[in-house]
Amino acid sequence: MKFTFKDIEIKAIYSTTPKGKLDFTELNTLFGKDEIEKVTKVTGIRSVRIADSQTTASDLCTFSALKLLKELDICSSQIDGLIFVSQTRDYQLPQTSNVIQHKLNLPKSIVCFDLPLGCSGYVNGLLQASLLIKGGCENVLVLAGDTTSKLINSRDRANRLVFGDAGSATLVCKGKSEIGFSIYNDGSGYKDLIIPAGGYRLPSSDDTKTNHKDEDGNFRSEENLYMNGMNVFNFAISQVPKLIKEIVKQSTYGNLEQVDCFYLHQANKFMVDYLRKKLKLSQEKVPLEVDGYGNTGPSSIPLLLTLLNEKEYNLANKEKSILSGFGVGLSWAACYVNLKNTKIIKTEDYE
Repeated sequence: MKFTFKDIEIKAIYSTTPKGKLDFTELNTLFGKDEIEKVTKVTGIRSVRIADSQTTASDLCTFSALKLLKELDICSSQIDGLIFVSQTRDYQLPQTSNVIQHKLNLPKSIVCFDLPLGCSGYVNGLLQASLLIKGGCENVLVLAGDTTSKLINSRDRANRLVFGDAGSATLVCKGKSEIGFSIYNDGSGYKDLIIPAGGYRLPSSDDTKTNHKDEDGNFRSEENLYMNGMNVFNFAISQVPKLIKEIVKQSTYGNLEQVDCFYLHQANKFMVDYLRKKLKLSQEKVPLEVDGYGNTGPSSIPLLLTLLNEKEYNLANKEKSILSGFGVGLSWAACYVNLKNTKIIKTEDYE
């Protein structure tokens, strides 16, 4: 599905990560030094940020929202839309966006909803914010974050050496820019990234909590995150390049060469490099920031922008930008947007 909106802009972005850090060398005894070195060479991830037991994705996102509003000197009463994009929500019910509305002291007349999407979630969140703006809202907060580490079995090498935790806040409002979206979903691959038990299809039980060892030596229960890495990789390299070409054609950019920068979901180094090479793009146009953070799900794109800004990457001239997320669902999404006037706020670790 394609959408194009006039007079909408991303006003500001703030991202944060928990202070807790897992250096993969700490897992040498558990997984073996040689195995960890082999994995990190491929993924480009040597450590990740990990939230403690008391910190949730909503905590990280609420912290980010408070910092963003303070930096912009915007009153909470001016926010009339709130979208919480996360797969690690506080409760089964009520929706976490209502909890955040109360914590941020936002108006009771606000539109709130949760969007339980992962790696494509940020772009989908921007789409929903744009729809709200066109429907009458003035300022919409998109809070995207996950604490995926809480979903992973401590003896699951395949996932523990990939995923990290982060949260973000993005303010979408009326402006003078154009933003366009291309959105896809294919539920036939839903089993490729899944937590099989704990919902109503397969309720939690003693059996679903029992750990099992797979053929690769990873341990997990049916209440832990499972990812079929090869299927997800094949899906991404098959669908994402076509999506990128499609969103560029949908924009006024002309062709791939005219795009200033492609901000892709930060799955891992191998994935991002493969997509870049398949699209025949330079490293400068497809930045990578996974080391120290890992795959942070729906917060990976705003976190990427924040980290690049702190390294003085030239975002000011990135008028023609492409954002693209892809993964669990299976779902893939992209948008074109002008980031020239977007304020990327210097981040702080969550405490």
